Parts: sequence; C-alpha cells; structure tokens
Amino acid sequence: MSDPTGPLTGVRIVEMTGIGPVPYAAMLLADMGADIIRIDRPGGYPALDPDLDFSAMDAASVFYRSRPVVQVDLKSDAGRAAVRGLIDKADAVIEGYRPGAMEALGLGPQDCLTRNPKLAFVRVTGWGQDGPMARQAGHDLNYIAKSGALSLFGRDGKPPVGLPPLVGDMASGALMAVIGLLSAVLCARAGGRGQVVDANIVDGSASLYTLLTALSAMGAHNAGAGGNVLDGGRYYYRTYACAEGGAVAVGAIEPAFRRILLERLNLADDPLFQNDDPKDEAARVARFSQIFASQPKEHWDQLFDGTDGCVTAILTPDEARRDPGLAARETFVQIDEVWQSNVTPRFSETPGSIQRTAREASRDDPGALSRWD
Repeated sequence: MSDPTGPLTGVRIVEMTGIGPVPYAAMLLADMGADIIRIDRPGGYPALDPDLDFSAMDAASVFYRSRPVVQVDLKSDAGRAAVRGLIDKADAVIEGYRPGAMEALGLGPQDCLTRNPKLAFVRVTGWGQDGPMARQAGHDLNYIAKSGALSLFGRDGKPPVGLPPLVGDMASGALMAVIGLLSAVLCARAGGRGQVVDANIVDGSASLYTLLTALSAMGAHNAGAGGNVLDGGRYYYRTYACAEGGAVAVGAIEPAFRRILLERLNLADDPLFQNDDPKDEAARVARFSQIFASQPKEHWDQLFDGTDGCVTAILTPDEARRDPGLAARETFVQIDEVWQSNVTPRFSETPGSIQRTAREASRDDPGALSRWD
C-alpha cells in the first residue's frame, strides 16, 4: 500500500472494527486520504450468516476499503499494548462499542487522553454515552423511532414502514462522526486539547429534521405525516406508480417549475390546476396518478429530460449504476467485480482515491502495526 493521498493526508486514525456507522465513517475518511489502521479481532468481526457467500465476502466488504487491517487479541496484554502504542501516535480513535467496553480494555478515553492529550476520541453509539438507555441494545430503526425522525415517514395516517439503515446508521451516526472527528482534530491542531466526541444516532437524527422543525414553527409543516408540501401532501411533490412496475418522483415545488410540469403533461389550461384549493388536491393527485400510470417510467424520464419540470424515474441501485448521467460522472466504480460508490466528496486540488480495494483491505496485515514508527 502506498502512502495515502487526498485532503486528509497526514491525519492518523485508529479504527476499532465494528458494524454500520464506524466502518462507513472510516471508509469516507480513508478515501479522503486519512491514514487509518483498522483493528480487528482474531478471526474477524462480526460472526456472519453462514448462508453468505464467503468466497465473495472479502471483495464485497466495501466498507473496509482504503485502509489496512490488523487482527489483534485485545484480551492479551501484548495486544492491548500494541493498540495503545498506535493510539499514542494517532490524531483520533473511532469506535462503536457499548459505553464502558473500551474502558474495560484499558483503552478508554481517560487512559488514552492521559497519554495523548491532543487525541480526538470518537464514540459512535445509538443512544449516546450517558442517560438511562445508554447501554440498552437497539438498532437503526429503534434510534430514529425514539428521536422522532421515523414518524416523519408515515403516510395517510398509517405508521411508517421499516426503512433501510440510511437515516440512522449512515447519516446520523457515520456522517456526524466524520464531522465530529475532523472538528476535534482541527481544534487540537489549533492549540486546543483533545476531547471525547459523542456521535450518537438519536442526537444525529433529531438534528437531521431541523428544516422541518423550522417550517413547523412558521406554520408550513403542521399537517400529519404525508400531508405537507415536503412529504407527499401535494400533487407536485410526491411519487407516482408507472406502467410496467416502475415509478417516478415529482418535485416541482416552485411555480416556475410547476408550469413546465403541467405544460409537458398538457395540463397547463386544465381548470383543476388553475388554483391550489385544498379541497381539490385529491382530484389533482388522482389525475396525476392516472397519467403517470399510462406509460412506463422510461417514457416520463425521456419526456422531462433536459427540462426543469423536476420529474425523474425512481431507479434501483442496479439501474442507477447504468444511468448514462451517473456513468459519465463515474458515481459508481467496479472493483473486484463489485459495484460500489466512488470517492465522495470531490476535491479539485487534492482528490481522494480508493487507497486499497476491499479484498486487499480484508487481509490481515500485521506490518501495519509498525506503519507509524
């Protein structure tokens, strides 16, 4: 592995292997050039479903790309000493264990900050480091349910369905951890002290709906879930089923965009769409539903291509990677026969890169322990 390149070159991070938010946060940081050493348990973590295709697992573990891994027995004095030595030379540690787990290993923030006063000790959990639920088990859905975020995905008086772990684990956990880690490192480099960063999913997901909180205070988002402008309550901002099983997203909020939407659908002169009377909203939705159901999503994608009508086909991940526009930008790349997202965000002067493939990054690399010597 060559030295990392990118805007975070020179930032050293010790990652304690986990699932969900921590490896994703570390992947983003490593893609941007942070020099990360991932510490895993002997035999790897976690114990995965025996029905998985283990022959493809190394290549498919894209979370682990761009940094080396070392399997260390943290139950041994030698293993703990090795990790402690790395932390002494690091700018940050990122871990996602239950509160108290790192302390039990002698690797908690008090021990580490005593030895390395500039250290950013980033802790990613569901419930946070304190409070009555801190050590209680949970998953993405539980955390965003408690924060209030999940309720915002209801529709027509029905409870929200289960969501993939994107709002909680990936956004509220991982991205807040990245922001917290970089903020703490910048603070320490500017003359401040090291500190503990509590990046938890409940706090993060509560922050994510700040816009809706502000709109509600202004009286613009006070209907039940699914009844507001920004959550599908208007004909011009919602999804519609199409012929042949597809669907489209319509997002023409602004009047200028809505005019284009109506013109393309030959509805510009239709009396039903000449006003915004709420009593006619169900009829407008019904008319749009009928129209979009008459053709496959590809038809509508082509009809609105290059316009500001704000209509796009809803693509599956497989369809997204084949989309010509995304392909032109190389939003997705194929490595070891596995399609995955490319490095993001993009930098003009110090571009990041995938420093090591997932397959390479899944192989135990004991030499990484001496990488910072």
